[in-house]
Amino acid sequence: MADFDIALLRTFASVADSGGFSRAGERVHRTQSTISQHIKKLEEQAGRQLLKRSARAVQLTPDGERMLGYARRILSLHDEARNLFAEDLPDLVRIGVTDDLSVEALPQLLAPLARAHRHLRLELCCARSQQVRADLEAGLLDVALMRTLGVDGLQALESWDEPLYWVAAPSMEPSQRQVLDLVLYPHGCLLRSYALAQLDAQNRAWRMAYTSPSLTGVLAAVQAGMGVSLLSQRMLQGASGLRVLGPRDSLPDTPASRIVLATGPRPVSWGASQVLQLVRAHMHQANEQPALAWA
Repeated sequence: MADFDIALLRTFASVADSGGFSRAGERVHRTQSTISQHIKKLEEQAGRQLLKRSARAVQLTPDGERMLGYARRILSLHDEARNLFAEDLPDLVRIGVTDDLSVEALPQLLAPLARAHRHLRLELCCARSQQVRADLEAGLLDVALMRTLGVDGLQALESWDEPLYWVAAPSMEPSQRQVLDLVLYPHGCLLRSYALAQLDAQNRAWRMAYTSPSLTGVLAAVQAGMGVSLLSQRMLQGASGLRVLGPRDSLPDTPASRIVLATGPRPVSWGASQVLQLVRAHMHQANEQPALAWA
């Protein structure tokens, strides 16, 4: 005989309590066909008919009455054990951030919070902006710090404007090249998507000379003269050996750029609210940096 499935026992108890498949489905948030399949599987596991089905009602068979008593006891003990261990589960806060937005500073910023509250568990995920946005909207993240371009409808708790620049090595003259060499992040980066779309709109020929998933790699390639890149002021802070390209270089205009702090669809937990306070304070301080001296 197969082991009894907890989910099937819960469905069976709901049918017995409500007196029908449709009302049981409303209680356990399942369709009527799913309820019927659950009862059929449970009867197969028990090797007995548990319910009598008629056009008007559903009734327990004698074996069903016996099963219902055991089902209630099993479910009660199961739920008691589940609730006991749920009390010990840490408050999990999932944080998404893009590579260029203080990914090195955030662990140091959040570490004291994790040490002071041992019940708090922080997961910091670094990904490209489009992936962070998708994970946030899918409920896979509780807090996200990411970049947006233009007006895209994202509801942000707070945002910070940040200029973008086309940059290249001082010796590079983009206007003199038939095919523009580019140095960008891989697919999934908002700046990459914008740059390619705008160049295509200008019918400007381009080739991808270098891609790197890290800001360090992108900057090194641009400084070496491998190509042109579209980067933000924050990305360029402290960088040297570059020049900002202007209208004479025949490159597209740069869009409005914002760094946004947003939360996922779930209610904000205590742990998430603590993370939000720390990230807000960090971003306000970081946003006080002066404009690029060489821009």
